Amino acid sequence: MKLKISIIFPLLAVTLLLIGCQSEVNSPDRNELLNDQLSYETVDSDLALMKDGGMPLDSAAGVFSIGWNEIFRPFMDSSRIKGMAFAVAFGERPTDLPHFRKFGLDMGEIFINYSGNHIEMHKRFHERRGTAYSLFKRPFGNSENLLEYIPNTEYQFEVTGSEFFAPITISLTSPNALMDITSPANGQVIDPTQDLTINWEGGKEGKVGVRLMPHLRPHRGPGGGPGRMEENHPPFDKIIFVILDTNTGTYTFSAEQIQILLNGIQADGLMSEVSQMDFGEVEHENGTLRTAMRNGNSVMMRIQ
Repeated sequence: MKLKISIIFPLLAVTLLLIGCQSEVNSPDRNELLNDQLSYETVDSDLALMKDGGMPLDSAAGVFSIGWNEIFRPFMDSSRIKGMAFAVAFGERPTDLPHFRKFGLDMGEIFINYSGNHIEMHKRFHERRGTAYSLFKRPFGNSENLLEYIPNTEYQFEVTGSEFFAPITISLTSPNALMDITSPANGQVIDPTQDLTINWEGGKEGKVGVRLMPHLRPHRGPGGGPGRMEENHPPFDKIIFVILDTNTGTYTFSAEQIQILLNGIQADGLMSEVSQMDFGEVEHENGTLRTAMRNGNSVMMRIQ
């Protein structure tokens, strides 16, 4: 078992790097710039997640990922299974993101095919970061192209190709059962001075990631409006991430760990997540492409 208090799962602690976007020629309005920025930050955070989960990212020529309910994303209710997917192929030019480390190559169009469905991924381009593909039109919102979960089913990335990337079809198989946190319940009030046990069902045999972090009280900006996004997310050193060697179905965070998380910050709750990642690889003219089939579940708890 591995235990880390680190920046490994920073998806809810996304730091906006808005410099550079605002000077793009013929760029869209400010809302579109923010959406584009968040899209690249989200992919970079997902890459960090997979690297910490054991993916040899540094040697990858690209990454293709599909998952369900793995990340507790803002504004998303817990009553509906959420499908996620992204794809990126790495070029040679470096970028200013730590895990989206090289310029993203144009791969033409990418479709996800499964059980008679043919879904086109959204293609985004940034002059400093290149091209990336995502299922979400907006990084944290609902997608018009919702990826349905069907157990033990083949999902294909159909890549049409370009002058920079030869066409390829990549197949991944969905898990037999998604992970589901059975307790505590979403929104349950807990005592932060007591140990906290997370119980779950589903998934498969093998390693499981368990995460715990505080949910901060929203900061208010001038005039009572929302504060800066980075002020509303926990500091990088306030995330506990544990890797279990087997799918035990349960893990307990000690009261001492919880007090360390909450010390010195204005938190009104805790968020916990369990997740699994099934990694694979496919050879391509550009090199080894890494794949990930992911699934997980999250809950948010209120504290007394």
